[in-house]
Amino acid sequence: MNKMSVKSAYLHLLKSPTVMIGMITALIFQVLFSLIWLTGYDHLTDNVNRFVIAVVNEDQAIGKQAVQGMMEKLPFQIKEEASLEQAMTQLDERKLQMVVHIPENFSKQLMDPTQKAVVTYSVNESNPSMMKSVMQSVASQLTTSLNEQAVRTGMINVLEKVQIPQLQANSLSESMAARVVADMDNIHPISNFSWTMVPMMLLLASFVGCMLFAMEMNKAAKTIKQTCGRWTLLTARSLLNITASLVITTVGTGMVTLMGVHSEQGFAVMWLFQLAYVITFLFVAQLSFYIFSDAGAWVNIALLSIQLITSGAMLPRELLPTFYRTISDYSPATYAVNGIMNLVNGGPAISNSIYSLLFILATVILMTAAIVGGVQLLQRKSKEPAQMVS
Repeated sequence: MNKMSVKSAYLHLLKSPTVMIGMITALIFQVLFSLIWLTGYDHLTDNVNRFVIAVVNEDQAIGKQAVQGMMEKLPFQIKEEASLEQAMTQLDERKLQMVVHIPENFSKQLMDPTQKAVVTYSVNESNPSMMKSVMQSVASQLTTSLNEQAVRTGMINVLEKVQIPQLQANSLSESMAARVVADMDNIHPISNFSWTMVPMMLLLASFVGCMLFAMEMNKAAKTIKQTCGRWTLLTARSLLNITASLVITTVGTGMVTLMGVHSEQGFAVMWLFQLAYVITFLFVAQLSFYIFSDAGAWVNIALLSIQLITSGAMLPRELLPTFYRTISDYSPATYAVNGIMNLVNGGPAISNSIYSLLFILATVILMTAAIVGGVQLLQRKSKEPAQMVS
């Protein structure tokens, strides 16, 4: 038997449908990732004005003037909060990016040459790592601004009120520059950088694994679809999704625990939450095949890219263009990442994230059932005229 030459083998493989599909898939990765990522991150830093900073001012003298200066100078949404406790709760829930606390004795500390006026800045480190670095830079800018306005302007007014000449007041205020110092009091501090990567790692591993499993199961289902009913096949595939999610969740949660990543709410809660988002990913990936048939694999590639961008695992969602921010509200990855951050890095209860995932899961299951039922109904109607003719 003659062996094929390199040229013959090359042409034979090139004409293979499997190789062509693999080539098209590789090209789609290039096209979709470039299109989605470059539009999703287009002029990202232009949207920093969406960051919300809460100021809790308990000083009605120089502190009040300082807050007005912040609102005029900083390119962020600055809002005043009356209660520090309420502001910290919003920070914990990621509704704020930073809390600035000006204490009641702020003016008194400034007027006392033996003291430093302390302003406390609080950042939630259970966020994308970019958030901490940006807010630390903002804290530095705010401290500089407070020194310039609260000391130079505020102290001149105070000194003039006690009948010190303006020239002497200017001199005294200059000598008291840099009297305001920053106190960083961050919540959920993270000492190990690798922990900040856990949300993105689990998201990537889980969704890629689910989309590959759904693709292979779709191939297997096509081989038996002629020998079983549509509802029987859907039920079997759904049971396989549940089985796979149990295995994937156990291995995934076990691995991160083995590597030293522990949940503040315990292993069982972390396992149950991963089960919730893995099974949702599986049914979402499966729905793509029910809607687009074999092209569902390429749709899942787009979903992977979109969910990585919109989930908030890498960069804050507040910076995204409006189109992608809207998508993120309906993406299971958003709630998966939010819950993982709360479990691993600290945060409020994950009940809202679980409810959102279960709602998406229920919606996807209903859509899949509707497609199966609709196709079966259409086929039944198409057979009726043929039976009448015969």
